[in-house]
Amino acid sequence: MSLTSFIVMATAGLTSPASDVTPQQEAAAQAELQLIRTEIAELRAQGVDETAWLTEERANQVRAIVNDVLADSASRESLQSVHPTAGWNNGIFLESPDANFNLIIRGSEQIRFTYDHRPSIIGVTPGGSENTWGTEIRRLKFIFEGNVIDPTWRYKVELVFPAGNTVLDDAYLEKELTAGLSLRAGQFKTPFLREFLTSEMLLTMVDRSSIESFFSAGRGQGIQLQWLEGNLQLTGAYINAVQVKSNYFSSGSTKNVAWGSEVFAEYAFAARAEWKAAGEWAQFRDQTGWIGEEFGVLLGLAGEIEQKDNDQGVPAMYGDLRPFVMSATTDVLFQFSGASIFAYGVWRVVEPEQAGLADANQFGFVVQGGYFISDTVELTARYEYGDADSNPNDIPDTLNTLNGNGYSIFNAVTIGANWYIHKQRVKVSSDVGYAFDGVGAFANSGNGFLADGTNASGEFDESGQIVAKLQLQLLW
Repeated sequence: MSLTSFIVMATAGLTSPASDVTPQQEAAAQAELQLIRTEIAELRAQGVDETAWLTEERANQVRAIVNDVLADSASRESLQSVHPTAGWNNGIFLESPDANFNLIIRGSEQIRFTYDHRPSIIGVTPGGSENTWGTEIRRLKFIFEGNVIDPTWRYKVELVFPAGNTVLDDAYLEKELTAGLSLRAGQFKTPFLREFLTSEMLLTMVDRSSIESFFSAGRGQGIQLQWLEGNLQLTGAYINAVQVKSNYFSSGSTKNVAWGSEVFAEYAFAARAEWKAAGEWAQFRDQTGWIGEEFGVLLGLAGEIEQKDNDQGVPAMYGDLRPFVMSATTDVLFQFSGASIFAYGVWRVVEPEQAGLADANQFGFVVQGGYFISDTVELTARYEYGDADSNPNDIPDTLNTLNGNGYSIFNAVTIGANWYIHKQRVKVSSDVGYAFDGVGAFANSGNGFLADGTNASGEFDESGQIVAKLQLQLLW
C-alpha cells in the first residue's frame, strides 16, 4: 500500500467531522493532517519511495493520531444519548443523570378586567355606585414539583399570589406504594367537587361557578390514599376540616394552619370515585374537547362527612352548636372532537346539635359546555342554580350569618368565548353572566358576582345583576 492510500483511508473520518465537533477540535485535526501532508511533500521532493517510507513505526504513529481523534468523536456521540440534566419540558427542569432527583418549575398568570352592574346597592356599596369595574392579577402561581430518592417519591409546592398576598396552596409528599397505589401527606385539594379539582388554568369558562365557590370543600391538611386500576380511580382522605357555609356560621379557609388550631374539626373525611367510560385519563386534566381528540366520558361520585367543634368558625353565642356536616356530589364530563359537556349536582346538610335550630338542606347544580367554531375559537355557556336554605324569615338576623341580604337562591346564565392562541398556554377568554335574582348567599367576588343590597325604596330588588369579564392567560 502506498503512503498516499494509507493516509486517505486513515484520515477519512477527519475530513467529514461529526456535527457536534467544536471548531477548536476540527482545527486541531486539520493541523495534524496538514503536518502529515507536509512531510509527504518533503519526502517526494527528496525522491523517497512512498512504499518504502511507511515503516511499521511510522504507521503506528499515524494510527495513534487517527485513533485519538476518532475516540474523541465517539465519546461526544455517546454523550448525546445521556439523559439531559437541565432544560425545558412543560416547565424548567433540573435533574440528576440517573433521573432519581429532579425539580420542575412551572408558573401561570391570569390578568383580568371585570365589570359588574347591580341596581340593588344600598347597604352594600360605599358611595352608592351601581357600576363597579377594574383590572386585577386574578391569579399568579409558581409551582415546584418533582421526585426525590427515586421516581416513586414525588413532591409538590404551589404558591399563589392573590391581590398582593402570598398563599400556600399545595405542599405535599407522595409515595407510590405499588403500581397504581399512592399515599399523600401534607396540604392538598380535598377530593370532592370535580370543578374544584380541575386547575383554574384548564377551565372552559373564565372562572369557576358560584355553586363551586359555595359548596367547595377547599384544601386541607392530612393524608390521602389513591388507587388507580384500569378505568377506575378511588381516592380517600382524612383532613383537618372542610369549608362550610350555613345558616349559623361560615368556616373559612383551612389552609396552612398549625396543629391544635381552632379551625380544626373533630374529624373530617372525604372520598371520591371516578370511572373512565371512554378516552384516556390524561385528557380529563382539562374540561376542553379539543378538535381531533379522542371521545371521552368520565363519571364521578364523591362524599364527605365532618363533625365540627364550636371553635371551628362557630360563634360562641350559639352555645353547644357542634354541627354535623354531610355532603354528596355526582358529575359527568363528555369530551368530543371539538366540543364538551360538563354537569354536576351537589347536596349538603348541616345539622346543629342545639335544640330549636333548624337543619340547613342546601343543593345546587351546574351545566356547561363548549363548542369550537374554528381551530382556535371556542364558544362557551353555563347555567347554574343553587339554594342555600338560609331561611331568612325563620331565623332571627342575630343568629343568621348567611341571610345573604334576603337572597338565598342563585340563578344565573353565562355565555362566552375562548381564543386559544397556543392552546392553554396563551389564551384570551371572555364571558358575560346574568343573575336573574338578587345575589346574596352565593356572592363570589372571585368570578364577579357581588352581594346585592336593597333598592331606593329599601326593598330587595329582583331585577338581576350583570357581570362581564375579559382575561388573558399565560402558562410557562
